[in-house]
Amino acid sequence: MTRRPNFDRLAPVYRWLERATFGGLLHWCRTVHLPVLLGCRRALVVGDGDGRFLADLLRADPAVAVDAVDVSPGMIAHARRRVGRVPGAGDRVRFHAADARTDPLPGGGYDLLVTHFFLDCFPADDLAAVVGRLAAVVAPGGRWLVGDFALPRAGWRRAAARVALAGMYAFFRAVTGIPGRELVDPGPLIAARSFRPVAEASRLGGFLVARLWEKAGGPEEARG
Repeated sequence: MTRRPNFDRLAPVYRWLERATFGGLLHWCRTVHLPVLLGCRRALVVGDGDGRFLADLLRADPAVAVDAVDVSPGMIAHARRRVGRVPGAGDRVRFHAADARTDPLPGGGYDLLVTHFFLDCFPADDLAAVVGRLAAVVAPGGRWLVGDFALPRAGWRRAAARVALAGMYAFFRAVTGIPGRELVDPGPLIAARSFRPVAEASRLGGFLVARLWEKAGGPEEARG
């Protein structure tokens, strides 16, 4: 039986823990591509935790409807309260407490998929399965936004990133029970599912990367 991670204990303090360690950089990673996402109509947001990106998306795009999936009921409770403070947003979100590895996903045909600081929770085998399941619910021409940690290419930044990641994995495995032990690059798995990268931004020498992917088969390709 697949053991579910439990983020409920972190839910009340997660925002402050994040700010104490990275300041506002993780939220920058989540939102740096937000201006080019406006106009999406159906979005699936997976693993957003306490809902800060979700609230920003709903605030920026008054027409988007969102399915929000998280494994933690505690995080969903915080996200629900945060979304409730965005005028008119409550009716545009459906929350689902689910494990993306095993539970049914809430729909399909999404033109936007968002996974911030989520894919890094999984070992290679689980990650391949999760990427496959998520890729299948994105419509042709839809976009996939991934904000996450990455290993810089070389030098002291790469060595420092390895040390930082080792500490983070040890902490989150102990506190939440995530199955991942080390960072696995999801890029090749996403590319293998007919997605191509269309935009990228990074900070901390490449330790934080926000990458926007697009799925093949959109209207422009069909016309070409």
